Amino acid sequence: MKEVKITIPGRPVPKGRPRIGYRGRSVVLYTPPETENYEKGVAQAGKLACESPATGPVEMEIAVYFNPQAKVYTRGGRRRTGTLPDLDNCVKAIVDGLNKVAYVDDRQVTRILAERKFDQVERAEVVVREAEQR
Repeated sequence: MKEVKITIPGRPVPKGRPRIGYRGRSVVLYTPPETENYEKGVAQAGKLACESPATGPVEMEIAVYFNPQAKVYTRGGRRRTGTLPDLDNCVKAIVDGLNKVAYVDDRQVTRILAERKFDQVERAEVVVREAEQR
C-alpha cells in the first residue's frame, strides 16, 4: 500500500465515552451504539478501498466535512462552532474504525493531519499512506 483514499459518507460521529452497564451483579463497560455503528461504517468504507492492512508505519490525513448550516453566529457576528463535535474525537472514531482494515494496529499511525471543513455533503475523507522511514 503506497496510498489509499477513503471516503466515509454521512455526518462524522465523534468517539463517545465508554458507558457503564450492569450484567447481573457485574459492572461492564460498553461503547455507545452510535459510535459502534459509525466505526463499522468506517471499516466498511476502508474495506472497499484497501486490499490488505499495512504492516509498517503509516501517516493519515483526515478531513471531516459538516453542513455549513451547522455553523452558529453570535450577536457580534463571530462564528462559533460549539454545536459541532470535537475534531479530535471524530479522528479517534475514524482511526479506531480503520484498525485491522487499513493497518494492523492503530499504534502504527505515526502522524495525523486533521481539519474540519464545511460543505453541503457531510462526510469524512481519509488518506492513509506509508510513512517515510527517517
